[in-house]
Amino acid sequence: MNVIVYGAGALGSFFGGLLSTQHQVTLVGRPAHVQAVKREGLRISGETSLVAHPATVTSLSEAPDAVHSDLVLLTVKAFHTRQAVEDVAAHTSAPLLSLQNGLGNEEAIAEGAGEGRALGGVTTHGVLFVEPGHVRHTGSGDTIVGELDGSLSPRVRRIADGFSAAGIPTLVSSDIRRDLWRKALVNAAINPLSAVLRCKNGYLLENPHARRVMEDVCEEGSAVARAAGIDVGQDVMDRVTEVATHTRENLSSMLQSLLAGKRTEIDHINGVIVSRGQEEGISTPVNATLISIVRALEMQK
Repeated sequence: MNVIVYGAGALGSFFGGLLSTQHQVTLVGRPAHVQAVKREGLRISGETSLVAHPATVTSLSEAPDAVHSDLVLLTVKAFHTRQAVEDVAAHTSAPLLSLQNGLGNEEAIAEGAGEGRALGGVTTHGVLFVEPGHVRHTGSGDTIVGELDGSLSPRVRRIADGFSAAGIPTLVSSDIRRDLWRKALVNAAINPLSAVLRCKNGYLLENPHARRVMEDVCEEGSAVARAAGIDVGQDVMDRVTEVATHTRENLSSMLQSLLAGKRTEIDHINGVIVSRGQEEGISTPVNATLISIVRALEMQK
């Protein structure tokens, strides 16, 4: 496959690096990271040890082969989705697979590029951006891809097979919207609390007070999902525990953003739970409180 990874931060670089061992890959990233990868290759350390050599650009206008791409892997922050989709749509007609945090990314892709080009995906791999040219794989996870209409199409099977061949075991889902909600609830429980406490994911399970807050987040989010017609199951907290255990040494993406003085994705994770809860008449006070605290932390200089 000819794959473009649009938004080559920690997760995008990890996926792009592994995919480049079996496929033609172009990373679209920030100048410092792009230049470091061009000079010395992309170093992946931790649970995966690899130096990969994907092509790198800072803009799709620098990638003349973009028009021939088979897949665009979208890994930008959720608040950049619409801008990214507009840029991608101007350079290629390839399908776009979101591996982003939060809810609503797939709808933004469908609106900006056409419903037929939008694919959903979830992954629970933990990855930390160490420095330009270097990311650390801090925890192995699962990866699932799917059509938004639930069909088991040839293209999602091809994507799953291509990812698996490159060392990223990937399954095809017949209900990716459910999987997206389940991942969003996991992120809603782990990310903001780890950001507030400035801790690794694993500590949240060791602290009984933090664990109780995560349980409350899951209960609120599950109630909202069910009211919206999404059956997320009764084991969401079990899934949170599993993910936090596998990524125990990871700093969540939200904590990484705060430490770097950057905007977080709180509005696209817990914020969506609160807004959908208001639409469905479901109270979500714990999620709302976490949003306020994270926003306050974003304002700190």
